[in-house]
Amino acid sequence: MARPDRRESSQIRALNCVLGPLNRVDGSAQFTSGNTSLICGIYGPIDVKVFDEKLDRAHLEVKFRPDINVSTTKDRWIESAIRNTFERNILGHLHPRTLVQINLQVREGDGSVDAVAINATTMALVDAGVPLRCMVAAATCAVMPGGEMVVDPVAEEVELAVSVHTMAFAEGAPVGEPVYVDSRGDFSMEQYSKCHDICAMTAERILAFMRTAIEGKVTKESHISAI
Repeated sequence: MARPDRRESSQIRALNCVLGPLNRVDGSAQFTSGNTSLICGIYGPIDVKVFDEKLDRAHLEVKFRPDINVSTTKDRWIESAIRNTFERNILGHLHPRTLVQINLQVREGDGSVDAVAINATTMALVDAGVPLRCMVAAATCAVMPGGEMVVDPVAEEVELAVSVHTMAFAEGAPVGEPVYVDSRGDFSMEQYSKCHDICAMTAERILAFMRTAIEGKVTKESHISAI
């Protein structure tokens, strides 16, 4: 099956990440995969409202805004997914009675939006210096009507797919153990297993890209400091 952008079934789109593109936030990142791009801004740890205050950890708040500015049930699901994924990953006990706010804005959406949202959040949290247990990377795999499985599907492929699977994996976690799974559509356990393996391998490649992006920023900042 020929893909709309002529990629191989196992080929992800070109990745790009800009750390610190926003002013007046504690950290930010714009993460792009092909024509899907999200920008994430982090505030925190900052003061929290009394009714949200947690005595033993930081309170996490997530706000997700789609590119068309009309929220859907899927958008609320993405907010919940990011909150659940990073509540366990942020070392919130180091900053009790504070707030960490994650603000996500879709700049352009062309498939695999939830995976790119998770990746943008990871990089923005790193840029903000929020303490994490580890980095998290996500990938999406779609099962097409003919049975072919494609990674990092574009919007056209998502619309045609029999099922779509997004999974996130933590760096250093037991191999094959996702920290987030969203599987939609009709699929067999065999198809799920194959999509799981594809997402796990893709997440490893994305984590390698993330490390390179962070190293590049650190090297650049070190060079500026030395001048």
